[in-house]
Amino acid sequence: MAFNDTLFQLGMDLTRSSTAQEEDFSRAAFNTEVEDSTSPSTEQSVNSAGTTIFIDLHGAQRLDDVKSAERATKRAVESLGLKLKSLHLDRVAGGGVSGVAVLGSGHLSLQACSRTGFAAVDARGCAGLKPSSALLALAEAFGAREAVIQRERTLSTLNVPALRVVPRAPRKVQRQKAQAKKAA
Repeated sequence: MAFNDTLFQLGMDLTRSSTAQEEDFSRAAFNTEVEDSTSPSTEQSVNSAGTTIFIDLHGAQRLDDVKSAERATKRAVESLGLKLKSLHLDRVAGGGVSGVAVLGSGHLSLQACSRTGFAAVDARGCAGLKPSSALLALAEAFGAREAVIQRERTLSTLNVPALRVVPRAPRKVQRQKAQAKKAA
């Protein structure tokens, strides 16, 4: 019985009706609809969707030094031909550096582990990324034994349906539209 009283006090009583329980009847703020991939708005989003590259560095050095990682990240951003807006890198537990560079049109993130000599980098930007130049800049900056572009992904290589989120019109606007339809 004491267990049930505790649940009741927490508003979780399952055996009796409780005024402490509150039901939430919230609605989704957005409707979603699938848009045909031939529509003009989808074509525009495909053209500006950009590219994501994933780079792995093996046998890398200086992976626990934040200043070295900062210099390497800046070199990689320059080699990608993008503008650096901000950079935040931190030392992580177990030795290594983790961080992100916010770019004018994308991002570059770094996760490095000094114990294993491995660093993973992903870069996302609008069309025109130069993955091979970023790979060379990072490999040189960290003295990596091996550097590999694991994957280069663009929207054209993915078969993902384009979705468009449409905000739900306020009820007042919906009523006005319904009344206008009835009047017509």
